Amino acid sequence: MPKKFIFSLVLISSLSFIALNSHAAAWVKLSENKTSKLSIDKQSILEKDKLKRAWVKIEYKTPQKNLEFPDKEYNQAKLLWYFDCDSQKSAAAQVFQYLDTTLVHSAAIDIKNAEFIEPVPETEFDRAMRYTCARKNRAQTSAPKANPPATQAPAKTDTSPKPSSESGSVTAPPAPPPVVEKSADAPAPEPENEAAHSAHWSYEGKAGPKEWGKLKPEFATCDTGKNQSPIDIDSAIDADLRPLKTLQKFPVKDIVNNGHTIQANFKDGNNLILDNIVFKLKQVHFHTPSENTIKGKAFAMEAHFVHADSKGNLAVIGVMFNEGKANTGVEKLWKQMPKAIDKPVNIISRILPSEMMPKNLDYYRFNGSLTTPPCSEGVRWIVIKTPLTASKAQIEAFRNIMKHHNNRPVQDINGRIIVE
Repeated sequence: MPKKFIFSLVLISSLSFIALNSHAAAWVKLSENKTSKLSIDKQSILEKDKLKRAWVKIEYKTPQKNLEFPDKEYNQAKLLWYFDCDSQKSAAAQVFQYLDTTLVHSAAIDIKNAEFIEPVPETEFDRAMRYTCARKNRAQTSAPKANPPATQAPAKTDTSPKPSSESGSVTAPPAPPPVVEKSADAPAPEPENEAAHSAHWSYEGKAGPKEWGKLKPEFATCDTGKNQSPIDIDSAIDADLRPLKTLQKFPVKDIVNNGHTIQANFKDGNNLILDNIVFKLKQVHFHTPSENTIKGKAFAMEAHFVHADSKGNLAVIGVMFNEGKANTGVEKLWKQMPKAIDKPVNIISRILPSEMMPKNLDYYRFNGSLTTPPCSEGVRWIVIKTPLTASKAQIEAFRNIMKHHNNRPVQDINGRIIVE
């Protein structure tokens, strides 16, 4: 159970009431790592008033302390969790904590008064929400009695969740960070777009980053957003992240100077599989110095590989560059780097995305936004830990074309969790 989650709770005291009203549970294991095992009672999944609910069980390998009553320890938690699948938010209505088979703490809140929040990426409740929201609805004509599943002698358990249709994995896929849904036919928005150009935003002066939100109503999120990018990655939670799955066999098609960055557009076919969703690689563009920072350190340059799914939702992979040895992919791009704005140049050389990514793809992940107007949120951000190098001449060549730095300052975290 996440340590930062605070319940406004009413104690439930009768253990005999629990035993008498328990239903026969059918626990499905969703995930297991070195610290805990996550299961969900598939028999408990119901839907009412556009909310889905399910009993979730977390079994810990070592005893945990109750945050409100530190003298109480538990190694198993059962929670009645409600999920708003449309907004990708969740809230707990009941919690029961056990030390082995002994109930040590119980609490509850009326779900009408509960605060629905965005689950932290890759946590137990992300996975539980993904599994619950993906299952077919079961009609619920009246409000059920929400009692915890039996702690002893459960019914025969189905230990294999339904495989994903895309990956074939037998583990439940983690829920993604909340995303901004767009129509299936909508083109993927790019960090640099015509609407942004029309407002004449810049990285300097009266149209600089501090003023973006005031330049145009469509840019208001640049000021009001709570999940803005870039950020300083100062600390992260170990979430046992899955390795990135990418296909990077198709080269750059053309390169364009859009006045704010140099952007290389890829031919169709490169993919990123994230949260069991296929994101197609659209383009890579560059910022100097880096926009994201790691423990306060800015890098000489940062590349953003922009991916989009079939609904237009975005996932961005950020790759850092230190000054050092020349990068072959960047070198080939820069040979055809145009000075004229908005005039694409077809690429002669074969340049693959893998030439501008390290072999070690260990990464940080967080919820964020576009780093340029309109600063739209709901972007899945991946920042690769291992930096590459680019030569001093390559970095200066980019700066000379831009004629100024093109990095947005880091934004407030606002309680967001970064996982690694």
